[in-house]
Amino acid sequence: MSTESFGVKQSFAAAADYSAKQYYLMYISAANTVTICGAEGNVVGIMYGKPESGKYGDVLTAPGVLAKVISGEAISAGALLESDASGRAVAFTYNCVGPTETYTVGRAVTESGATGGIITVLTMFCPSGKA
Repeated sequence: MSTESFGVKQSFAAAADYSAKQYYLMYISAANTVTICGAEGNVVGIMYGKPESGKYGDVLTAPGVLAKVISGEAISAGALLESDASGRAVAFTYNCVGPTETYTVGRAVTESGATGGIITVLTMFCPSGKA
């Protein structure tokens, strides 16, 4: 079961149709505009709205709150999380391949048995080293 506590939500324009992308990870791609995050991306928050392209939606940007996020794989409670190539939360890897710095989404509070599950995360939104 996923839970959430209220935190700061900012309103941003959607770079594409995100009406089916609630709880996906987002980054700022242009002035006052968000796009779904890529692998090991610069996560700024979690989409809490369901905006169509060009419309505004709420993005949860507050660290230290419980939030819902879509999983990109099976995730254990307690795992440190980052973004996959589709803007879903996956376990943070220390593989020293690719960028030496990525953004940590937070820690999983609940677990997911498969891709596409909604889990609860304690948000962080901070840079983390991979080297």
